[in-house]
Amino acid sequence: MKTTNQETITRNLLQFCYTCEDAHLCTTEEICKACWTENGLYEEKADGAEETQQLLQFYYA
Repeated sequence: MKTTNQETITRNLLQFCYTCEDAHLCTTEEICKACWTENGLYEEKADGAEETQQLLQFYYA
């Protein structure tokens, strides 16, 4: 399983947690991911999705 990079976590924190009234309860990355998933805001990338994304960027860049 691939790990999420810090840039994605930071972007998600700014986007999803900024207006959340319960943001103070999320103290770890795992708790944040669980909250985002529960609220339909976060979805793990499927296996091979990153490779496909890089290939498409190569074709169209």
